[in-house]
Amino acid sequence: MANRGLLGPSVKDETAKFRLGYVADPLPGHEPYRGMLAIPYLRSTLDGQWSVATMRFRCLREGCEHTDHGKYMSLPGDPPRLFNTLALVGNDDEIGIAEGEIDAITATLCGIPTVGVPGADAWRRHFREPLLGYARVWVMHDGDKAGRMFAHKLLAELPNAVGVGMPDGQDVNSLVVSHGRAALRERMT
Repeated sequence: MANRGLLGPSVKDETAKFRLGYVADPLPGHEPYRGMLAIPYLRSTLDGQWSVATMRFRCLREGCEHTDHGKYMSLPGDPPRLFNTLALVGNDDEIGIAEGEIDAITATLCGIPTVGVPGADAWRRHFREPLLGYARVWVMHDGDKAGRMFAHKLLAELPNAVGVGMPDGQDVNSLVVSHGRAALRERMT
């Protein structure tokens, strides 16, 4: 994940709150996730403790074609959920929504509290309800056909949504890694 700009010394403290992990010694039944990045979907309990609603996993092997597994994997039978729902708490006017967990983390590190949808086709209608109370929802989408379809769907469902497209072939993370944090903010003006 160093090539995604999430593990270097300059962001180590910032990314720690997302509690990303590495599956070195998987639990029984979780062997397919060995060597993958573990992405916990964190929730805060009423007594202020952390809990994990679910986990997703991302392949880290360079050059992997993902023929025997997906680039991202969910636990069997697990429904799509919003990632980083803690971003919904304490942000009065604006919120971001991104296509994927890594993009949501990246946008949040850029100062835009952002939730993530686990893939361009994982949007569920009930995800819209917590987003309706914001003055603006920044829909940050990948610069590809799937990303544009994702944005089109959200812009139709959220009256407070504003589309923020990435350059062709890029996503939020690749834009920030290649051009810096300010590049994302510039696309939002």
